[in-house]
Amino acid sequence: MAGDWVKMRSALLANPKVHAIAKAIGRDPLAGAVLTTGFSGCPDAVLSRHALRHVAVTALLCVWSSANEHSADGILSCCDLEDLDEIAGIPGFGDAMASVGWAVADEASKCVSLPNFSEHNTPAKDRTAAERQRRHRAKCHGDVTALRHGVTVTQRREEKRREEDIQAAPVATSDSPKRRKRSQHHNAVKWTDSEGWAGITEADRNTWAEAYPACVLDIELMRASEWLKANPARAHKSNWRRFIVSWLTRSQDRGGTNRSAGKTPEDVAKRAALERKAREFQRLQPAPYRTPKEVAALAAGLKLTEEE
Repeated sequence: MAGDWVKMRSALLANPKVHAIAKAIGRDPLAGAVLTTGFSGCPDAVLSRHALRHVAVTALLCVWSSANEHSADGILSCCDLEDLDEIAGIPGFGDAMASVGWAVADEASKCVSLPNFSEHNTPAKDRTAAERQRRHRAKCHGDVTALRHGVTVTQRREEKRREEDIQAAPVATSDSPKRRKRSQHHNAVKWTDSEGWAGITEADRNTWAEAYPACVLDIELMRASEWLKANPARAHKSNWRRFIVSWLTRSQDRGGTNRSAGKTPEDVAKRAALERKAREFQRLQPAPYRTPKEVAALAAGLKLTEEE
């Protein structure tokens, strides 16, 4: 429809907050697997900041379009920052929006609000051109609108529209089926700044020990806890089990807990190649220095040998 639109500002790409979101995306290793083909590191290692800003603007369009379709005044109910990751298709995007003040999560009411959303976007209930025209006429001429057959006809149409809205309104539930399913799955693992990790069972430890043999679980959990304390803006997760598994996966791929500089398989292979070349060059002996007269005499001797 002609009314299905989201207003995009022409200078949005140069907005400092877009730069900050692009920087956050570029430093998130989880976003590397989504924005590239097979790269497991941070996206800024292979993508320029200019490209990341275009990615950020495209992801913002996805989030704002969803809010324009399913929210009232930019408030997404039954939602958290990780749901914004799913809408944008980029891990950590919800946290990046929250870090610049473009998304505010309220865990108590289970909703995410987008500040100042109505200033640049049209809510779903006001999309149709007829509704916008009616509101404009009402603003200019008062309550009397579209007097084709008198005020009575307009009132009947308004009453009919209200009846249709009441009949078509969905029944409100405390939580959507999708949200209930996600909240019931592995909800025991938690982390708080004061108490640290809780809810990790012995079965979890055994499973992770088999899946990530190069990782020392207690050390990795301590490192993850310190990282969360140093990054409080990203310490709000609805699925802590997924955070731990992602952390252990990255540690395993980088060589494990007790890895040291230069001990990755790639570094070992490079060092072996350099040592092999060094041994080959050691067997080579430099030629002794000869004066010009000695070189001339040697050349004359070689010439006589060839003539013979």
